Amino acid sequence: MVTRFAAKGLFLAFVLASLTSVRAAACTTAIVSAEASSTGRPMIWKQRDADNVRNGLAYMRGERFSYTGIYADTDTLHRKTYGGINEAGFAIANNLSYNLRPDETGTQNGLLMSRALGLCETLDDFEKMLKAGTGLEISANYAVIDAHGGAAYFEAWDNGYTRYDVPKGGALYRTNFSLSGREGKGGGYVRYEAISRIMKKQPRGGFSPEFFLDASRNFINGLSGKDALKGKDSFVYDNDYIPRPWSASSTIIVGVAPGQKADSGMMWFVPGYPPCSYAIAAWVAAGENLPACISGDSPANGLAVELMQRVHPYKWEGGDEYLDVKAVKRIIPFVKRAEKTELKEARKVDGTSLEEILLYNQAADARFESFKSLVR
Repeated sequence: MVTRFAAKGLFLAFVLASLTSVRAAACTTAIVSAEASSTGRPMIWKQRDADNVRNGLAYMRGERFSYTGIYADTDTLHRKTYGGINEAGFAIANNLSYNLRPDETGTQNGLLMSRALGLCETLDDFEKMLKAGTGLEISANYAVIDAHGGAAYFEAWDNGYTRYDVPKGGALYRTNFSLSGREGKGGGYVRYEAISRIMKKQPRGGFSPEFFLDASRNFINGLSGKDALKGKDSFVYDNDYIPRPWSASSTIIVGVAPGQKADSGMMWFVPGYPPCSYAIAAWVAAGENLPACISGDSPANGLAVELMQRVHPYKWEGGDEYLDVKAVKRIIPFVKRAEKTELKEARKVDGTSLEEILLYNQAADARFESFKSLVR
């Protein structure tokens, strides 16, 4: 179902120039319905691209609900979240859209998501917030799920939005343009073709966290269909792949299906450049008790930045957009082995038992120290 809302007085009677500059702030996202998920729960995936590639998780107490969210390390007050899930099972993430606002993009999307996580229980709550007017400069595709079977994209800016509900048994995805926006404008079209190719390969049994973790490290070009890791080039220009030189993290939010405990949602968080980092689990029910390696200044993110520079070794102007294919192929096997262990160990945990979560956190931090010694 598609629902449109436009604020009264909306006036767009001028020609807008196309976007020509390369933007670091981008992102790729997907929403999976509970019926299409291998977990039986709805999921949101976000590959975050940002100028500042240092970020971590934090637990916040909102006006109505507490929540776990992603924050840039420079945001010491944790005002802007870039995706998260609250204790009511409401979750949200976004990618910027460059074809909704007249001036291309809003800068306060993170403030809106923090507000939504602290106040909203359902998709309808979020829609009411948009209808009432946020008072913020926004322009984004917001991926939203709740614990009542809701899953939808809201392509929203200051003066309106369009809602796209995810069909039962289906999935939707976005890059940096809105389907409801100005046709042919925006960004991320080549990545959109890449994620389209990937999503069409839905495995039997449904989309899994592993599926999206693999997508976060997928170097298929959306136009040519060629996989850079299977080619013969030593260096490739990697601005148009799913992992970009500015990929700051990858997150799979596993939500709550109707009838499950509202605070049983969790996140798989890959801090830093995904080809050089691996997923570690965090549960909403744990509150402030997060693995130390992915919270605060996120030591795991720091290591990923170090490794990212190793696979982007050419330092002259523009050189950081070229990937050393051999270097990334050497690191990814270590990442995947560590991640396989993390997935196995986390799935033994009752996500509502604080005792079990604390034991997992301690072990995950120890495993990270071992990984750090291995790859340095």
